[in-house]
Amino acid sequence: MNLTSRSRYALKIMLDLAHRRDEPLVRRLEIASRQGIPSKYLDQILIRLRRADLVESVRGRTGGYRIGREINQISVWEVFRAVEDGIYPVECVDEHHGCEFMQSCAAVEPWQIIFDAMRKCLESMSLMDFETRFGNGQKNTLSDGVQECRQGREPFRALTEELSSGLI
Repeated sequence: MNLTSRSRYALKIMLDLAHRRDEPLVRRLEIASRQGIPSKYLDQILIRLRRADLVESVRGRTGGYRIGREINQISVWEVFRAVEDGIYPVECVDEHHGCEFMQSCAAVEPWQIIFDAMRKCLESMSLMDFETRFGNGQKNTLSDGVQECRQGREPFRALTEELSSGLI
């Protein structure tokens, strides 16, 4: 799965809002400045995050944004799904489109296993996890979160079992 800049920026926005959840509202230009996100692009992403009920907005001169729910209830997967039209590594695991060779392709099942493991890993990482793991001033990175996922092995257990049993 290739993450687009939209996904990367969305996660940065959500982590910024999570970190400032005790503030009444956070202004969009402050987020843009802190996170290095172009203002117009930020607006597009915030619209999608708001539609997914991940952020709340207040209009007006004193308006701004705040996190939409408790940070332990928002997964990285939800953030990515809110801003991407599809986050499938290959067409055959896209439940809406698939591909013309799905019935005869030997790679469909392995790709599904890989996609499911990836999804479970991202579903298991909440914004709270990032705050807990990296809240001491360390850099918030998705790759560190994935490394934590790998060390726990839980989301990748099915994939590992399939690989070791020779099914893939």
